[in-house]
Amino acid sequence: MTASRTDASRIHAWLAARTPWQRRGIAAAAGAAATLGHAPFFFVLLFVAAIVVLIWLLDGAAEKPNRIGRGFALGWWFGLGHMTTGLYWITSAFNVDSTTWGPIWGIPATLALAMVLGLFYGVGCALAMSLWTRDLRRLPWFAACLFASEWLRGNLVFGGFPWLLPGYVWTPGEPVSQLASIVGIYGLSLLTLLMAAAVAAIADGGASAQRRFAPTIVAALLVGMGWGWGAQRLSRAPIEVPGALPVVRVADSGLTQAEKWEGRPDQEWRVLARYVRASGDPNESDASIVIWPEGAIPTVNFFQLDNANYLAAVGRAMGDRVLITGLTRCEPQPVCDAFWQGRADVSQLQLFNSAAIIDGVSGQARVSEQVYDKHKLVPGGEYIPFWSVVSALNIAPLQRIGAGFERGEAPTRLIVPDAPPAVVLICYEAIFPRMTPRGEGRPGWIVSVTNDAWFGDLRWFTGPWQHYAMARYRSIEEGLPMARAASGGVSAIVDSFGREVRSTRDGDLAIEAQLPPALVETTLARWGNILLPLLVVFIAGLRFLPAGLLARGRKS
Repeated sequence: MTASRTDASRIHAWLAARTPWQRRGIAAAAGAAATLGHAPFFFVLLFVAAIVVLIWLLDGAAEKPNRIGRGFALGWWFGLGHMTTGLYWITSAFNVDSTTWGPIWGIPATLALAMVLGLFYGVGCALAMSLWTRDLRRLPWFAACLFASEWLRGNLVFGGFPWLLPGYVWTPGEPVSQLASIVGIYGLSLLTLLMAAAVAAIADGGASAQRRFAPTIVAALLVGMGWGWGAQRLSRAPIEVPGALPVVRVADSGLTQAEKWEGRPDQEWRVLARYVRASGDPNESDASIVIWPEGAIPTVNFFQLDNANYLAAVGRAMGDRVLITGLTRCEPQPVCDAFWQGRADVSQLQLFNSAAIIDGVSGQARVSEQVYDKHKLVPGGEYIPFWSVVSALNIAPLQRIGAGFERGEAPTRLIVPDAPPAVVLICYEAIFPRMTPRGEGRPGWIVSVTNDAWFGDLRWFTGPWQHYAMARYRSIEEGLPMARAASGGVSAIVDSFGREVRSTRDGDLAIEAQLPPALVETTLARWGNILLPLLVVFIAGLRFLPAGLLARGRKS
């Protein structure tokens, strides 16, 4: 039994006077505020404030019976508020086919996902409460425990869902974000939680002013040091040499998901015409490589790689340029052909969410063997977990053909004519760190093709902005430039520091720029997450220092 506190601060006393449901509501509101720390807002101080409020709530729970259960509940409510406001854009995916799905499914599905993901925050807070203290040692312990739950969320939920990790509150391409080149997004998330937690000490009742403000000052110094190191790293950026690397053009059709999938007999050709216009005249454009997004052309009447007329039209549009495009690929080909003729069932098809490199030579399209099949599939979107169980309920993934995609092999570098070798990451894959090959297989740049039209309109939904920000961190981690083609999202050319060179954020359907140079392997790319476990052990280990070293000093 923990003795009740007689030196509680006014903030702690006020929170203790709230009813249990009021405290849960405060936790949920803090979680919602934490979302404003992420793209497109990047209000870092609001994220810090949210973490501080959560710690103050846990301080109160530590003084009551069943503190671990109370800590779990507060963490879960915080996670519910954070994930609901952070992932509300998922409802837009259900509205694409509103006659089938619509808000009647989208809203409860999003809430259900937020409730499940909130469990990880609950576990993190429960773990923190198991060894909670009344002194400063609780702050690094809290950071380590919540980080552990974030790591589990990013790696365990149906293959992981590392969306809205704490480290993403730092604007990609700016100085602090450069720390990801050393410790990765997970290491940056751990450091971010530690620095945010330090501020909670300012309300430690009974402690001297020195003890209350010292952690905040140290945290500010750490941020300043990180900013200074990052600024110095950016100042050493290599100078681009004109003509040394190819000019890349990324293009979008400008169609919504519903418009793209209109079931007309000439639908593929109508969408193709828009992409051809966005790709520009090959005789006027400086680009030698054109990139179209994930699933650029809908598969309504045929599979693109199996249609000679379609490939001939693409060849005429590309001229001598190389096209990298997302598409749906089908195997085995005889069954795929029979499917469109009504002689085969969709269940007989093996479908892949793929990206192909099509080399244009004098107006003739040549499909090389450089085809990548997506490795990380979206649960519920591209496949249904436990399909053998739920198939009887006549539930299908949100993708429009069949019962889902097959899983491809892990990404490898692909040979791109007249350009450095590239690795292709399709949509969801760009949120996962360390998917880029290393060593001898290291590519010279990253191609990200995605269909962010599922995430809602850029003007009203934060999903496309969040996805874009996370993708830019892959460039920082790997030291590689990125060309990103996003249907309904932000298409861009990004340099090896995560900085935007050009983008379509102003409403353009296409932009082009010279591919920025790659850097030598970053610390993370060369050594992996070797520093991360050391950081976790060090920060968590602060909890076990003698109480006198980090205990609160008393007012004289």
